[in-house]
Amino acid sequence: MYWFQIIMFTLFFCLATAGSIVLLGDRFLISGNLFSCKRLFLIALNWKFIAAILLAVAARMTFVLINNNLLKIPRLAGSSTTVTVFITTIAYLFVIAANWLFLGERFTVVQLAGCGIVLIGICLIVK
Repeated sequence: MYWFQIIMFTLFFCLATAGSIVLLGDRFLISGNLFSCKRLFLIALNWKFIAAILLAVAARMTFVLINNNLLKIPRLAGSSTTVTVFITTIAYLFVIAANWLFLGERFTVVQLAGCGIVLIGICLIVK
């Protein structure tokens, strides 16, 4: 039961994190002089910025839910926050894929190797 919830929360965490970063990666939103009061005000009122903030908060709350579920598994309870951090690193893979899909960014060999290392590390940690 807990593992299913952890998997579902992890998936939601990944989607919320990737969505937040993709929305904030809009070139129009982040270009220009970000230190002018007018520009900061326009960014703060932009729907993409507001949605990204909401997704970021949802991701943080999901982190807490994953951690809470890991506390209920005796062999992981003593290091639940550390395990949660490792589990949620899979979000990097979602972010790279979302940036490729929605922002037109391209994969590099180093990124692909990093994706493999992240996946191997997650498998080793939760075993």
